[in-house]
Amino acid sequence: MRLQLWDTAGQERFRSLTSNFFGRADGFVLCYDISNRPSFDHVIGWMRDIKTRAPPDCDIVLCGNKSDLEADRVVSVEEGRGLAEEYGVQFFETSALTGSNVESMFTALATTIKRRRIDEYEGSQAASVAGGDRSVGGASQPVILGKDGGGVAQAAGKSCC
Repeated sequence: MRLQLWDTAGQERFRSLTSNFFGRADGFVLCYDISNRPSFDHVIGWMRDIKTRAPPDCDIVLCGNKSDLEADRVVSVEEGRGLAEEYGVQFFETSALTGSNVESMFTALATTIKRRRIDEYEGSQAASVAGGDRSVGGASQPVILGKDGGGVAQAAGKSCC
């Protein structure tokens, strides 16, 4: 699996650019600063954009960042968790400064995406068997979802990109 990350820092000048990528995205990490109320308030607008422009099955993580600034906190853990529950998304608090919970957050998102892809693949295989479909040439190619990011092209000895 390969992750491609785009960090717009929530800046409005990137909003038109980001909407172009929404349709092809498998997942999103929406971050806000726990010590900055407006950054939390803007998450609702970004969430609305994702829900209207991204694929309906994309995975989303809501991330309260700067958890190392506990003394400056203006957005409670409960508020963050509540918003995540309202939208049915995963919730994490992280610190980019200390690295706290960052890897766990990305691993959780990647795992969720990978499981969904496997379920979709297995569902399509079951439908093909039930419907009697045959792939071109009568032979199927395996899809390998390993940590090396391999897929059909790599299984055939070719580069994927």
